[in-house]
Amino acid sequence: MNALGLIEEDSRDQSRCFTSVAIYPIGDLLVASDRWSNPDHQPKQSFPDIVYPALTKSTREFLRFLPQSPCGQFLELCGGSGIAALAASRNAMHACTSDITERSTRFAEFNVALNGVNNVSVVQGDLYSAVQGCTFDRIAAHPPYMPVLRPAEIYFDGGEDGEQITRRILEGLQQHLNPGGRLYCRTLGTDRKETRFEERLRRWLGKAESEFDIALFISKNVTPLRFATDSAVRRASGLAEVMQWEALFERLQVKEFLSGILVVQKKETKRPVFTIRRSLAPGVDSSATEKVLRWETDMADERTAGKVLGARPIASPRAELLVRHRIEGRDFAPQDFTLTNDYPFLMDCKVQPWMGYLVARCDGTRSVQELYVDCREAGWIKRDTPPPEFVQVVSLLISGGFLNVD
Repeated sequence: MNALGLIEEDSRDQSRCFTSVAIYPIGDLLVASDRWSNPDHQPKQSFPDIVYPALTKSTREFLRFLPQSPCGQFLELCGGSGIAALAASRNAMHACTSDITERSTRFAEFNVALNGVNNVSVVQGDLYSAVQGCTFDRIAAHPPYMPVLRPAEIYFDGGEDGEQITRRILEGLQQHLNPGGRLYCRTLGTDRKETRFEERLRRWLGKAESEFDIALFISKNVTPLRFATDSAVRRASGLAEVMQWEALFERLQVKEFLSGILVVQKKETKRPVFTIRRSLAPGVDSSATEKVLRWETDMADERTAGKVLGARPIASPRAELLVRHRIEGRDFAPQDFTLTNDYPFLMDCKVQPWMGYLVARCDGTRSVQELYVDCREAGWIKRDTPPPEFVQVVSLLISGGFLNVD
């Protein structure tokens, strides 16, 4: 066992030994990965193909936003221990996990056997290389996404901007994602001086971008300076590394880092595609993100959008209307109106005054059609405003979490 690297001697007491791997529960699964610390709780020395533990905060978030709904063929990329494929095995007809390193492949094979799962296969390859010619209904990926100044561990290294692996995953979606299927990717991206992250995501899809919806759910925003100082503190590398980071981010024109869940959906009917960005409130899970994805998909289809007139929206109890006043003459006059909400998404948007009054009237007793008539009779909207235009406003309020409908 020592020769195989399965046990190691305790440096404090050579008469004792400990396992070189960790086995721990994730829900009702047991998962093995490399250790992250020694028995004395000192950090364990890392190495390039170390198998990332599935206990981390980022992995827990990744799993929390994977849907529990049934699917046919499931693929996990950058699989490591195979945790996403194991979790998906309950809902998928068949799941496959793939990773570039042999070490991860062996750990995933062990975890499949350890949990007695019979509908998960394990393959080794660089992203899609081991599944050429195969298509999937759902793809999940927790790729390396950290920007690096020099080569780092395989699970960590996402290139100098952190987006290298995520980009390659999107570039392969046209060949490997079935119509109606989705990619769920836990990643880190950047807004830049000239482009937002979503714009570059569309570019990576190439000529097929008109076939895909993009939804970005952000759990954390970090400034370039904060990223640089955190990295320098973590590595105890000092001011010199901070300056290196600053030079890199200036060259790349990075304004902000965005951490969260990216969902890319391949449309299955002829309709316009959508692109949305939402900031997640603490404690939100996949029920909120799946709901807004269903809503946006339905609203992109004109046949479904027409049904909204019969819906009876209810205002979120957490919605607030903030009014900013400015002195005009001898009195304060309202200048702008902002609707805010803090669950399930952190929303803050400028609105016309009547939109705030509209939200207050949504108590579930009036249909959108009736609210449309009320707004016209009250003079809040022009009498010749077409119903589809009013429906579009209500739809945006629902998508943002200000209103709820069945």
